[in-house]
Amino acid sequence: MSECKNIREQFALLLYGELKFDEEERIDSHLDGCPECRAALGRQKALHDAVDAAAVTPSRVLLNRCREELAELLPREKPASSWTLWWHQIGANWKSQFLKPVGAMALLAVGFVAAKITPGWNVSGGLGSMDLANFGGAQVRNVATEPDGRLRIVFDEKRERTISGSRDDQQIRALLMAAAKEATDPGLRAQTVTILVGDANEADVREALAFAMANDENTTVRLKAMEGLERYTNDPMVQNALAHVLLNDPNTGMRTRVIDALTGHEGQELDRQMVGALQELMSREDDHDVRERARQMLHSIKASAETY
Repeated sequence: MSECKNIREQFALLLYGELKFDEEERIDSHLDGCPECRAALGRQKALHDAVDAAAVTPSRVLLNRCREELAELLPREKPASSWTLWWHQIGANWKSQFLKPVGAMALLAVGFVAAKITPGWNVSGGLGSMDLANFGGAQVRNVATEPDGRLRIVFDEKRERTISGSRDDQQIRALLMAAAKEATDPGLRAQTVTILVGDANEADVREALAFAMANDENTTVRLKAMEGLERYTNDPMVQNALAHVLLNDPNTGMRTRVIDALTGHEGQELDRQMVGALQELMSREDDHDVRERARQMLHSIKASAETY
């Protein structure tokens, strides 16, 4: 009976082709003499085929809930636990709490993929460690301004919730910054950044805008974030993000806008990173207009156009 139990725990891996050859041989040998396990494998294979054929479209609320459950379960696993036991524990837990077997197994796969889709941040200076008050940006679904000037935000927790408040409300601000960083809808990110621009005098808002300017995949969002930061080019953190844009943004207009923002504040002191970025730009920029603007900027601050 113990042997049958061990064999049946391997069925999921067998059907997904994850077992080594000798492990498959051991299972085949056992199945030749065990009709009960052959029947159990048949039932498992039918479930496997049903999962492959099913078109599962889970709601955002349910998917968030399943991902949270997965995150809670992972730390409990001991290093010595087998992958099979891990799969069995999670599958059994989800089946008992949320869905029938087919839905539970399908959502496990969906949750794994969704959990890996998170934007990165590769600019030094501390922005990557921003704490967004425990709100995930992907939870924000809609942001709207009400007639009285208050903001209305729709977001998912374990269930959909709606809260209202002014931009000074810390919870509202945390959700806005989370949406600017992680919302999957570029239109929502652009709308949120536009709202945040009005509070760019606050350091935490400038951090959120700098993140969007340097990291967002949508040019419109990056441009709107830069518009909110143009008055704060003397901030070292903003200069850090601007230097990143200058050397890494694929859009020529964005690179031009950085230099124009710096030129519009003549007399300000540029940090070494920004000066170095302008010098490096001179050696690798293909656009003649951008390169000429960079040269004029370096000349205005009496810096060499060459790197040493």
